[in-house]
Amino acid sequence: MTTKNTWALSFYQKQFEWLDSNLEDKMKDDIERQVDGVKEQIGRPFETMLEIGAGWGILARGLSKRGVKMTTLELVPELVAFAKSRSPKTIEIHQGDFYTYELQEQFDVVGYFDGFGIGTDEDQLFLLERIASWMKEDGCALIDIYQPTHWQRAAGQEMKFERACRRYEFDEANSRMLDTWWPIDKPAEAVTQSLRCYTIVEITDLCKLAGLQITGIFPGGMMDYNDWVYHSLASLSDCLAYRIKVKKA
Repeated sequence: MTTKNTWALSFYQKQFEWLDSNLEDKMKDDIERQVDGVKEQIGRPFETMLEIGAGWGILARGLSKRGVKMTTLELVPELVAFAKSRSPKTIEIHQGDFYTYELQEQFDVVGYFDGFGIGTDEDQLFLLERIASWMKEDGCALIDIYQPTHWQRAAGQEMKFERACRRYEFDEANSRMLDTWWPIDKPAEAVTQSLRCYTIVEITDLCKLAGLQITGIFPGGMMDYNDWVYHSLASLSDCLAYRIKVKKA
């Protein structure tokens, strides 16, 4: 199986092109909070971690500074090059498709943050099975899951960045959030990502099919679109995404 979704590579390439490359420097405090959250959710000492869909490598660098031996896997060559330019050599960085790339090592922790749901349910099941194969027998995985009711409410919302605009929509029939970006004044160049949203029941059933058991659920934050204020903590019914901790069943 390979990534059939032709939008993925072009979308993340364009998103990287249009975002501020100094974003990491502006996020220092937030990165520290994210690292603290990951370590707290894992709940025990760990030495090795694989992060798939690692993007800019920001979280991997934060965890590496805390003594974790990090390995990353990212599809987009430009993101991999950027991560390598900023990362210490102690982080092992791979470029490839996480549906097909072969990693022989197993890890204490596997992480997939902000991106699960790219393909079909069958694709997601296959990926969960791969994640299980990368975990040590006593290991765990942390995976961010997009929560449908938040994205139903977000439909139609738009925002503007320095070089690009963004609009959210929601595909009710397939429970997918649609996230469209375009350069300012060039809407014809728009690219869209489409991520499957899952209820707790749906993702629990999918994990069971993959031989995984959910042992923790951690709600994330939410955006109040009336006041345009982001709240870092929200209920499961309001959060834009929740994180699950899974172990081998």
